[in-house]
Amino acid sequence: MAPPPPSPTPVSLKKTVLLFLRVLTAVFLVITVIILSTNSVTIESQGNALKFHFKDVYAYRYMFSAAIIGLVYAVIQLFFTISEFATGIKNPFNYQLDFYGDKIASYLVATGSAAGFGVSKDLKDAFIALVALDSTDPVDKFFSRGYASASMLLFAFFCLAILSIFSSHAIAKIESSLINL
Repeated sequence: MAPPPPSPTPVSLKKTVLLFLRVLTAVFLVITVIILSTNSVTIESQGNALKFHFKDVYAYRYMFSAAIIGLVYAVIQLFFTISEFATGIKNPFNYQLDFYGDKIASYLVATGSAAGFGVSKDLKDAFIALVALDSTDPVDKFFSRGYASASMLLFAFFCLAILSIFSSHAIAKIESSLINL
């Protein structure tokens, strides 16, 4: 009878969870950027055609910027996490980067998500009420993509918030070990 395979240690399990959350954050942010950057609509009303792109809505621009900044941060952190996972060595500077970066990135992404949900709701209702449309399908599609990208940002925020908790525990552990010296 063969011995059972060794169970993963809590440290390797934690590193795997951190890596998974970093990858998931980057994926959500990439999806957000793709959805927003392709979000445009041509609305025809009473013989006139209006073309709207996400850049025409300031809150969508903010969402896009938050997603890009978050994505850059996520890719940098992903690189550091993979490096630590491969070598088993973590640079002490990375604890500070994790602690402050996760918090700043999560707040930025959360506010981008909130802006997206708010503007999608308000503009959709106002637009349909003010403009006599032949069909509301294009407007629904435009703002549904706004909701979808805001949702992806919200999911990225949840991942970053969990990572922020891990980084808070890690830095507290480092500081308590320095105090005990």
